[in-house]
Amino acid sequence: MNRGFHMRRKLFFFLEKLEINRSERIAVTSLLVILITLSGYNAMLKPGTTFDEAYYAELETLFFERSQSARQENEMIMARYRPQLLPELPVSQPVIAAVDTIINTHSAEKTVAAVSELININTASAEKLQELPGIGPAYAQRIADWREENGEFTSKEQLLEIRGIGERRLEAIKPLITL
Repeated sequence: MNRGFHMRRKLFFFLEKLEINRSERIAVTSLLVILITLSGYNAMLKPGTTFDEAYYAELETLFFERSQSARQENEMIMARYRPQLLPELPVSQPVIAAVDTIINTHSAEKTVAAVSELININTASAEKLQELPGIGPAYAQRIADWREENGEFTSKEQLLEIRGIGERRLEAIKPLITL
């Protein structure tokens, strides 16, 4: 007996074990032939360039510019909540301190704003308190609410009682505030 006969016989018995009828075998075989034919045809085709490379290069440049701009805006916003620690300055000298440090990751530029006078945390409005580094509208409102509930601050360390103000933030604003 030849080898082809044995192969067909094994295939026949395999299909018999699957318990599929003749019409199902024909359908499965047809689908396999179509699949193999289309796969071979697809492999032989060479996809052509259907896009203008200059147009996509321009779009990519625009994308990177906007991404850089968005990163810079994000850094400006986040710098307000990550102030650098400032050195203690004597109360007698005029206070000029760095409020925001914005680091642009591509050009390493730094932008610094200055506070020209001490801010009294017992009398300052919420808007005035927002001039302090790391103090946004929410923290300013919490400070004002604390004052209303507990009276005036008697020490700068009492700011630690306000939710969200920790040692690091207090150290950054200490030289800029007064009681």
